[in-house]
Amino acid sequence: MSPKQYMEHYHCTSCQKNERPLSAEEVFPSCSCAMEEDDVVCPSLPDVSNPCCCKSSMVEALRLLCGNTLGSLVNFNAFFFLTDALAVGSPLSVPGSDTDNITTPYAGLRRFSPCNCDLLDVTGTAYFALPGTAAVAMEDISQLSLCAIKAVAFQITEAECPRDCDDSNFHRAVRALRRAIQAEGGSTNPCAPCQAHCDCDDCCCAAGLLTELSTRNLSRLATLTVGPMVLQNVSVLGSIGSVLVLADEALSRVYLVCANAVEALG
Repeated sequence: MSPKQYMEHYHCTSCQKNERPLSAEEVFPSCSCAMEEDDVVCPSLPDVSNPCCCKSSMVEALRLLCGNTLGSLVNFNAFFFLTDALAVGSPLSVPGSDTDNITTPYAGLRRFSPCNCDLLDVTGTAYFALPGTAAVAMEDISQLSLCAIKAVAFQITEAECPRDCDDSNFHRAVRALRRAIQAEGGSTNPCAPCQAHCDCDDCCCAAGLLTELSTRNLSRLATLTVGPMVLQNVSVLGSIGSVLVLADEALSRVYLVCANAVEALG
């Protein structure tokens, strides 16, 4: 490795907007950060030649949490991440009548790793993604590969007023998400965002599912499976690229789901 390569790799001299690695306080509002959305460590989408079918859209969806409105409403210590093999932040229960089969999410989302959109800095325990068991795969994980993430769930913080009042934190978060989705064009043409941010040859098969969920009923409710995770009667807010944005008011919970990872609709 040459001295120049060393400096670029370890001291981040080639970052797009910064000449040093950003601290956690400079990336996510959960770290007491007062910042603008454009200051996020990964201001642009990753190279679409990367064979990860959902990575660029998940990056774009997670970037919404860096905004002042959503950032102030999200509990950054109550996250859940699902991969093909792991449930990070909560073991999965056997699906029943509940909205989801996530127990109590307690993973922490800290930031995108400095100058690296391939990794998220997180805290928490990784369980094997087997419903009904709490077998631990790894304790005290520190990073997750964005390519591996199929779904993310996180809690909206409680407000003093009841959940059903107009100014509840959940309703404020939903309004902010709907505005962001509309700004991205996801609510008007569910096919276009997927096609625009398609990361691999077959990922745009998700466009058909996005269309189905956006037009199938007036209630905008959906029941679906993502591997071992089951979501029942969740509200469809729209999509960011190929990531579905779903929510449940009773749990004050928001879900980001890779559309190409959805296996069945109820």
